[in-house]
Amino acid sequence: MEPIYSVGISTEFGKKYIDVFCSDITLFDKQIDILTTSAFVGSYHPSPKTLFKALHDIGISVSKLAHKPFIDLRKSCNTWLSKENSDPQQNIGRIGCVELVDLKTYLFDDCAVEQSMINSIRAYFGMLDIAAIYGAKMKTVALPLLGSGNQNLDTNLIIVPLLNECVSFLKRNSEAERIYFIERSPQKAAFIAEYIQQSHTIAALQAQTNAPSPSKAKATAFISYSSKDKNIADNLCFKLEQKGIAVWYAPRDVKGAYAEAITQAIDRSTHFIVILSQNSSSSQHVLNEIDLAFQNLPNNIKFKPLRIDNALFTPSFKYYLSRQHWMDATVPPLEERLNEFVEALLFDT
Repeated sequence: MEPIYSVGISTEFGKKYIDVFCSDITLFDKQIDILTTSAFVGSYHPSPKTLFKALHDIGISVSKLAHKPFIDLRKSCNTWLSKENSDPQQNIGRIGCVELVDLKTYLFDDCAVEQSMINSIRAYFGMLDIAAIYGAKMKTVALPLLGSGNQNLDTNLIIVPLLNECVSFLKRNSEAERIYFIERSPQKAAFIAEYIQQSHTIAALQAQTNAPSPSKAKATAFISYSSKDKNIADNLCFKLEQKGIAVWYAPRDVKGAYAEAITQAIDRSTHFIVILSQNSSSSQHVLNEIDLAFQNLPNNIKFKPLRIDNALFTPSFKYYLSRQHWMDATVPPLEERLNEFVEALLFDT
């Protein structure tokens, strides 16, 4: 079985790889040392059309494995790793599980879902580092697009921290050699492959080790946006970084506690870009970030709104934006308006 896309990652331990496959995980013909799964907190029931059900059908009960795991960090980090599979006829060595969110949080608190997801993914790969010290085999770690099944989390939100953690894991863990993204859905497999191919994330991470620290005087742009406008934020970020402007935006650049990372990033930025839209006007995250940026006005940060549709501002947004000049990108083509915005920002650095 050949991957639909493969990329090499340079590390101090040699070349490593991230491969994307369109396949049923239970029919996958390569050895998987650790298969990564995701779940609601404490929920391992093999519901129809889930990975847990597919594993149950080939004799792997995630519920039983969760009862006595090899490493159990559920109380602190919502992750665990099973003991080694003793069945020589199966090519799955262990099951790892990331319990991304609890059901109550999922239903009532979008902000907590996002924070919990980022923390749990980071903790999971940290757990694998611990497992390697204790001799767990992990030359190959496989996973689907976590949280995108029954949990129905936003794939655009998941892919960024997930890929970043995969790359970081390969770069620091001497035992890991390959990460397999395996999706039965051709659409999801293509989405993962396209994101990896088009993203500059991997190249940026590869260069971090030897890259000089950026000057504090260098222009740094913080991008505030609704996750529903992520494709536009990604495009804008790429254009800015191509022009030599450093960009910080979540969740890609979050390190540590989410709220603290956001606050520090805005404090350190020279430009605050907010993508104004119907989506962002109803986002409490964006409003909070605007409020933080205004605390740094007028001397420490330049406010740069970019309006991409004609949605009416909410009263809260009007409070902040009524005296601000924004660039109007509502007239097509959007690509040209983004280029014009970048050039205007360059002129103002």
